[in-house]
Order: sequence, then structure tokens, then C-alpha cells
Amino acid sequence: MKKIIKLLLLLVLTLGLFACGASEGSKDSTTETKTIKLAVTGIEGVEQLHAEFGAFKDELENVIGLPIEFYALTDTASAITALESKEVDLILAGGADYVMIKNSDDSVYPIAAITRPGYIPVILSHIDSGIKSIDDIESAHIIGTRNVGSTSGYLMPLKALVDAGLDIEKDIVVLELGNSNEDAFLAKEIDLFPTTLLNYQKLRAKEQIMFNIIYQGDPLPNDLLVGGSHLDASFVEGIKTAIVEKSDALIKAILVSKENEKYAESTFVEAKDDDYNDLREAYKALGIE
Repeated sequence: MKKIIKLLLLLVLTLGLFACGASEGSKDSTTETKTIKLAVTGIEGVEQLHAEFGAFKDELENVIGLPIEFYALTDTASAITALESKEVDLILAGGADYVMIKNSDDSVYPIAAITRPGYIPVILSHIDSGIKSIDDIESAHIIGTRNVGSTSGYLMPLKALVDAGLDIEKDIVVLELGNSNEDAFLAKEIDLFPTTLLNYQKLRAKEQIMFNIIYQGDPLPNDLLVGGSHLDASFVEGIKTAIVEKSDALIKAILVSKENEKYAESTFVEAKDDDYNDLREAYKALGIE
């Protein structure tokens, strides 16, 4: 029975790909090579892609029944360009990246999202800082953020400050520190550290000290697999169903790399565009085009 189901799935996927070639509209064929090009935002270089997502790529090949090749990106802009030029078919992206991609091409497909328990934004301060709430923030205080495209380390925490009435250009000092912001916080070079609830719990356990949580928000939009607008809708529906059904095997493959331990309790679910509206509001509130 399992073999029959797999054969039926392969038939659906193949027909979906051939439908791409048969369409006279904007949908292009991927049947010339029958190879899917997969990219991951935030990962630079094919070598790193293989190291961190090689096992996932192999399992995804098994799930959808088609060969997959990695495509290396440099940033969100390169992801947008690669999709527009049809050089890449699927991108595993963060929520913030997806919003920018969708803004550039409204026809891209949100396929499957990866749930992340503990993916909740928090802003931390040191116990002895005198900052116990957003109301205690003064203009000389420094918040060290990650890069602009970070959902938990930039967009949503800064939006929280704006929502609380702060002018982030006058009422606080914002330093974009990238991945070094945690070290800067521990060294007390900055006053406020935006992160996630899960990272806070790990940091507290590692450092064996307490921190103030001056802000805690709602669960953040999930990372997700995005399909290019050139793909046929029936093909996208086929792989969406397959990925959700084979979630356990795919997550197990992702966790082969220790770099992906943030997905330890994750699962693949159907992605919905409306789930990313809060991020759109964050871009708008911060004046980011």
C-alpha cells in the first residue's frame, strides 16, 4: 500500500511539473532537468548549505521524488532576483525574508512552515541596570540588535518599542551588531538585548545568572518553505501535502546538523500568508521599504 501511495504522489508531482511546461502564461517548465533548485536564506556558500542542510535536502528528495540541487544566496535581494530569474525553485526562508520576497512578487507560494516552540520575542536587561520595563528606558541606553532582516533580533523588538511610544531615533540608541549582540550584552557593552524566549532560557542556564525581561511579545511568524511563482499550482499543492505528511522525517534530517537545534521540537505545517501580517506591520512602523 505504501508503494502505491508513493507512486501516486510521484504521478501527481510529475503531472504538476509537466503542467508547468504546458502553460502558455507565466508558469515555466522545470521538466528540462527535472531537478529542483533549493536555497536557504542566511546561509552563504554551497559548502555551508551541504553542512547544515545536506541531510534535509536528501530527505526532501525522497519525499517529493525529484532530485534537488542547492543554490547559494548572499542576502534577501539575491533571493528575490533568483526567484524572478527562475534560477531557484524553493527557498527555506525566515518570516522577514518571506515578507520582502512576497512584496516583490505577490505570486510566490507560501508552502510549509516550521513551527518553533519558544520562538517568542523578548528584550532583556541586566538585573543591576535599573531597567525593569520599557518605561525605564532613557535616551543614553543602548539596544544591540541583530541585522535588519532578523525577526526576533530587530524587527519585532523595535516595533514593540515604537508601539510603546518610543522614538527609536531619539529616545534610545540602536546599534546593529549582528551575531555579536549577545556577547556585547554579556560584556555589558550594551544595555538591552533582543532575543527569543528559548534563547533567554538557554542563556540563563549557561551563564547561571538572572536577567530582567522588560518585554515579551506574542509568538513570532515561523520560518517557511517558499515556492517560486513560476511553479505550477498543482505541483506546489503536491509537495505541500507530502512535506506536511512526512514532517517527522524531514525535521529529523534538519537536526542532523547541530546548527539547527532551534528546530528540535518543530514540525512542518501548512503555511498561510496572513500569519506574516505582523511582520508587514513591523516593516511599516520602522519605515523599512
